[in-house]
Amino acid sequence: MSRINGDQRFPRVPTRAEKVRVPLWMLLLAVAGKGLALAVRGCWRHRVAVATAIGGLLFVHRFGLLGLGVLLGGLVAVGVVWWRVHGRSFWPVAWWLWGRARLTFVYQRRWKPAMVHTDLAIRMPASTGDQVTFDEYFPRIRSIRSSRSVDVLRVELLPGQTPAAWAEQAEALRHVFRARRCQVHAETFRFVRVVFHRHDSLTRPVPPAALDDSDGAGPDPAGAAGDHPRSIRSSSGRGVLVAGLSAVPVGRCEDGSAWTLPVRGSHVLIAGATGAGKGSVLWGLLRGLAPAVAAGLVELWVCDPKGGMELAFGRPLFTRFATTTDTIADLLDDAVSRMQTRTATLAGNPRLHTPTREEPLIVVVVDEIASLTAYVTDRELKKRIGAALPLLLSQGRAPGVVVVAAVQDPRKEVLPFRDLFPVRVALRMTETDQADLVLGNGARERGARAEEIPRALPGVGYVLHDGNPDPIRVRAAYVDDVEIGRVVAHYRPASAAGGWTPDVSNYLDDDSDPLDGLDQAA
Repeated sequence: MSRINGDQRFPRVPTRAEKVRVPLWMLLLAVAGKGLALAVRGCWRHRVAVATAIGGLLFVHRFGLLGLGVLLGGLVAVGVVWWRVHGRSFWPVAWWLWGRARLTFVYQRRWKPAMVHTDLAIRMPASTGDQVTFDEYFPRIRSIRSSRSVDVLRVELLPGQTPAAWAEQAEALRHVFRARRCQVHAETFRFVRVVFHRHDSLTRPVPPAALDDSDGAGPDPAGAAGDHPRSIRSSSGRGVLVAGLSAVPVGRCEDGSAWTLPVRGSHVLIAGATGAGKGSVLWGLLRGLAPAVAAGLVELWVCDPKGGMELAFGRPLFTRFATTTDTIADLLDDAVSRMQTRTATLAGNPRLHTPTREEPLIVVVVDEIASLTAYVTDRELKKRIGAALPLLLSQGRAPGVVVVAAVQDPRKEVLPFRDLFPVRVALRMTETDQADLVLGNGARERGARAEEIPRALPGVGYVLHDGNPDPIRVRAAYVDDVEIGRVVAHYRPASAAGGWTPDVSNYLDDDSDPLDGLDQAA
């Protein structure tokens, strides 16, 4: 009878590695060498902590515990004096030390278990015959940058990993490290930035930023028109104003930095439900543009379809102001005409218009643009408006005719040309998919949860700049009626110097801070 395996016998399968006898002295030498190598590597990886510990022990041995206490007290005193004398150079060092401390006691302590349980570590099985073990490889934290409320980790990816895999585990990482929110931003290659938001820094109202050196507590609204910033603008000052049009201060970002919006060479769309704070963003932009308006470098063409209820208070700053559908249609037609004339003039010249007194930047501000695109009953007016707005949005950036619009309902049937706005702001929304409608597909997955913004935080939202796919959480500054009156009185253009000015004298006598009530409510 033939064998199943033919005439050959089955090969012998080893079940365990053959024993190798090693001399005891060689085993002890290998263990000592491995321990020394691990110690050297550990000291090098934690060289700052090791050097500090050794230095502290030597100091205690030489001067005792009392000397160590005196040294620590002296360091604290030096830090306090440094902070009081030159805080700008003190805080980067302080935040660096704070970041190193959090890296040591928070992230490194939980890093390996977090990577294993979120499948971000690579485990390769290795069998010795008697047991199965795993060789583990972990992503490494290359740097950390900390602030009062945010930690940013720069993590090196393992071979075969993608930023998308980290983004899928952002919610799990948030719970592991007990953060309020976690975002993952991809770099060009090899690295990702994992952002942990520990605290909400936008719960308190944001005060308006100072506009320039002449903008202090605000001049007397009834003062003489001769003492006016427009009369002292030099050529260098105008250059600064032109540069500032690319970064108009509006509020504050979640990481504590200033939130600015580009107006020159861009269009801005502000979307949000009723009471979400669209007026705060609009007035923040208008306030930021006021110095350039006073210098004659910017003209504000304002459309308020609500009859002027929202924007009429700043009318002295506006070159044109329309509140009815027919006058708004005329204003938009005139803006298209100016744009086409300027385009023909600039043909063959620099591709981006530079504002001057003779050819200022025209900013068309439209509050509640949906009332012009979807709710107009007159067919002829609706046709005119529907033809003018897309032309301005598609051709107006380069010749210096830009549009700033606010809308409540961002659906395509209400605002069909919303994709023509390079800069978009999503404030509090009512539905989960509206953030994606405003900021683009996947914005909510990247952290723009606009429907979760509380009603008690007006002006809080997410902004998306052209070319940056990651939404940024921001809050617009609170601009009250008193501040609007001061800005109008101080920066109204020459043509409006003798015209109507809001009467804020009753408010100026009150020394209370207008933000106190909102601070108590927050």
